[in-house]
Amino acid sequence: MGFKVKPKTYLVQFEEGHEFHGVEARLSGMSYGEWEQVTGLDGSEGEQNGAEAVRRFVSHLVSWNLEDENGEPVPTTLDAVKALDHNLVAALNNAYVQTLIGVHDADPLPETSPSGEPSQVASIPMEALSESLAS
Repeated sequence: MGFKVKPKTYLVQFEEGHEFHGVEARLSGMSYGEWEQVTGLDGSEGEQNGAEAVRRFVSHLVSWNLEDENGEPVPTTLDAVKALDHNLVAALNNAYVQTLIGVHDADPLPETSPSGEPSQVASIPMEALSESLAS
């Protein structure tokens, strides 16, 4: 009996203070070929076409919590996504790609972070080579 691959999904959300804090989207993972193309590992310069990126994003969009001004759920279709604010769509797509490739904002070191040990460079004796060793 073989190993059954289960589709993986990713939750995309924004931190407090972000313009789109509160938006949540669940997307399915990419194939390795798609991931290579997005990251540029296929030899290209990475994803260049915005329309392709939006189509790819929608093809992986499983669900989200977006509502229109009347409180009605926004469908997860290409037409509905094209009607949204472009900054929101770009932020969601970028967060999705960053989640897949493992790019996260680094947290600063805590104030109590140790500074490490003194450099060993200062303790290494440095002398000019003798005439016989210099040549």
